[in-house]
Amino acid sequence: MNPVTIASLMDIRFLSHPMISPDGRYTGFVVEKQNAEENRYEGWFYLLDNADGATRQLTFSGRESGFVWEDGHTLLFKSERCEADKPKKHRQRSAFYRLDVNGGEARRAFALDMKVAGVKPLGEGRFVVCAEADLNAPPEDASDAALDELADYHVIEEAPLWANGRGYVSRVRTALYLFDEGDGALKKLTPDDFDVAAWDARGDRLVYAGCEYRDRRGIYDEVRYCDLCTCKTRVLVGPDGYGVGEVLLTDSGVAAAMTDMKPWGLEQLKDWYRIDPATGAVRLAAKMDRCIGGAMALDCAHGGGRRAAAAGEGVVFIAQREYRAEVCRLNADDTVQTLAPFEGAALWLDADGERVVFAGMEPDGLTELYAVRAGGAARLTGLNDAYLAAHDVAKVEYIPFTDADGRRVDGWVLRPADFDPERRYPGVLEIHGGPRGAYGTPFFHEMQALCGAGYVVFFCNPPGSEGYGEAFADLRGRYGDIDYRDLMAFTDHVLRTVPQLDPDRLAACGGSYGGFMCNWIAGHTDRFAAIASQRSISNWISDFGLSEIGFSFDVNELGGDPWTAHDSMWAQSPLKYASNAKTPMLFIHSLCDYNCTVDQGVQMFSAMKYFGVPARMCLFEGENHSLSRSGKPKHRMRRLEEIVGWFDRYVGDKTQQKAR
Repeated sequence: MNPVTIASLMDIRFLSHPMISPDGRYTGFVVEKQNAEENRYEGWFYLLDNADGATRQLTFSGRESGFVWEDGHTLLFKSERCEADKPKKHRQRSAFYRLDVNGGEARRAFALDMKVAGVKPLGEGRFVVCAEADLNAPPEDASDAALDELADYHVIEEAPLWANGRGYVSRVRTALYLFDEGDGALKKLTPDDFDVAAWDARGDRLVYAGCEYRDRRGIYDEVRYCDLCTCKTRVLVGPDGYGVGEVLLTDSGVAAAMTDMKPWGLEQLKDWYRIDPATGAVRLAAKMDRCIGGAMALDCAHGGGRRAAAAGEGVVFIAQREYRAEVCRLNADDTVQTLAPFEGAALWLDADGERVVFAGMEPDGLTELYAVRAGGAARLTGLNDAYLAAHDVAKVEYIPFTDADGRRVDGWVLRPADFDPERRYPGVLEIHGGPRGAYGTPFFHEMQALCGAGYVVFFCNPPGSEGYGEAFADLRGRYGDIDYRDLMAFTDHVLRTVPQLDPDRLAACGGSYGGFMCNWIAGHTDRFAAIASQRSISNWISDFGLSEIGFSFDVNELGGDPWTAHDSMWAQSPLKYASNAKTPMLFIHSLCDYNCTVDQGVQMFSAMKYFGVPARMCLFEGENHSLSRSGKPKHRMRRLEEIVGWFDRYVGDKTQQKAR
């Protein structure tokens, strides 16, 4: 068999968007794969027969990525298949096609001159459309010359001014519309200043959540309900009490995942609430001790789909407890049960009254489709079996430890497939993002590629991680404290567990919060011989004004802003301790990352150069915060080449002495 390499990332299939047909006969899903030569993701629709389990490929162009069922045999999806489907310069257009799963070519359905994010068929040619609404947009009759000039600069009136994956968002909103295919009528359903974050529609009912704002977006959300017959809207949850995640229409009401942020702040777990649209009454249905939707750190889960779906009066949803993401259900009587215990990570699902299907990853496995059966998960597909059979996949070993406060900290180690107990090995500590994320046991390509290059890889869920309760996850005001302590204690634990590890040839690697921690490590210890810091934070004070979440996340986590908590913010900033650094550092940032903006890496990189520490910085054009998960194929491979090359230079088998 072959080792997992950087290039073998191109051979992995990503399954996503499972959707059950309205008659329950089929489950449609999307399969994607990276094409390095064309530097894009290829996607195809697949169909699973729910009766006999037969799976077949429906499309072959490689340009499909998402769909909805219009009826029991018709898929509706967005595509560009002719010149008329393409938008004019400086304008938007989304063209939709219909495909009969029983055979025949896709037929053009309609086109809308807007950037559509999703549609929901209501029947009889009516749809709810979710699309971008640019309140800065020029008039429809603007000349090409005027459009060219307007495209050359940006006017900013609001904060945040940008959003990761979206670009500049001042006066830009996500809006909902009612579209009638018969007469082409398009009616906007949401107020101009309302930004939709979640929504659901069924029949003549629509529910949506989000925030109406000018100047600055707040931290609270509203829930609104619209009668699609009259288009009259009522506020069910006001704008000053809850953060809202999922909103779903059950048979007779609304189920919403919400948090009052008390007492654990902005990042507090969401609970299930039920809302009566007739009276507006809101009640807590189920207090949750697990993360609705999951927060697993993965790099082979490309795609998307639902994380919760209404089924009758209940809700089927994904929830993470510790390092497992499982399929659960909020029952009609408000009890919560685990439908399918799952050792890996359930990612996206769909449910009707009879069945539940989900895309997930088993331990050491890649994405496949599963069904909930007899209290467990039955695998339905094996599209990645050939890849796993052809490669020496390092098997995850569970090595938890007890920290200084008596808490169990879950951790794992991956040894190269040809591990020789008589050899000495270099090692890499991987640190997840979040901090309220978590590692688990599914296949993680970056780690597997490092193993394939001869490294022992180890990783854990230190304090701050999701899945272990609110107190464990709460790092507010303590960044670089107990989290750093436990990461170092885990490193010591791994050295005892794997005596073949060379303590003089250890590296640290992480992104986002993991990048913050890599920067922090550089200023607090020289036990590592190399560090790869990605999409990092180095200075909370400057991050406040630049990050899309500076006004919200930073204030919540650091206990204030630069005027009220300056000393605390600086004390928890890795840049403060940069003069102590001795370890060679690689910095990787994306130029369109508006979550952890490029200046954060630049400041730390500049400090390394100023203090004479070896440093290298790689900046990726056109990429955002999700480079390692959904970036362009060539960029994803180049990123890994930079990391492995940096580690090979300072800690690989050719290096016998720790760099100082």
